[in-house]
Amino acid sequence: MVRYNRETKEAVDIRPEPRKDEDTYKWNWDTPLLISPHKSSRIYCAANKVFRSEDRGNTWQVISEDLTSQTDRNTWPVMGKYWSVDAVAKDKSTSLWGTIVSLAESKIKENLLYAGTDDGVIQVSEDAKTWRKIDEFPGVPKYTYVTEILPSKFDENIVFAAFNNHKRDDFKPYLLMSSDKGKSWKSISGN
Repeated sequence: MVRYNRETKEAVDIRPEPRKDEDTYKWNWDTPLLISPHKSSRIYCAANKVFRSEDRGNTWQVISEDLTSQTDRNTWPVMGKYWSVDAVAKDKSTSLWGTIVSLAESKIKENLLYAGTDDGVIQVSEDAKTWRKIDEFPGVPKYTYVTEILPSKFDENIVFAAFNNHKRDDFKPYLLMSSDKGKSWKSISGN
């Protein structure tokens, strides 16, 4: 992750690095990065944790723990068989699993954040400190990739989420809406 100055041509690496004695972060090749609608010098990005910078990425604060399901996909059968870690290159030919792939902040309420993962979890924070986990959604298979989260521009309680399950040969549309900041969800697919 690089911040680039088009006038001076200066490129500065701003990717957060693990703190002392902290495990390596798990980054997805679709890493979310956003500028806060409430303060232009504040940016957020996410790996398996969410990071916040108040100075355009010069310094970072970790504002969450690992928000993923923390499930080891190497314990699942592939083609009806349990394979050794070396037999199937899940983490070499595909993106790492257990990463945050969608991130959004409400345009109405500062610090109302939503993080969606590639393993079917949405986490909600109303203070950029504590998080509430949601991992069951009506009609959506468990562990389905959270493609997008979109908070309403008009009502801080409303949020939309899109899920994608094509990696399991499932091409159905999974579009959901919540009217209570993610506490409950209903399908709006086909509306």
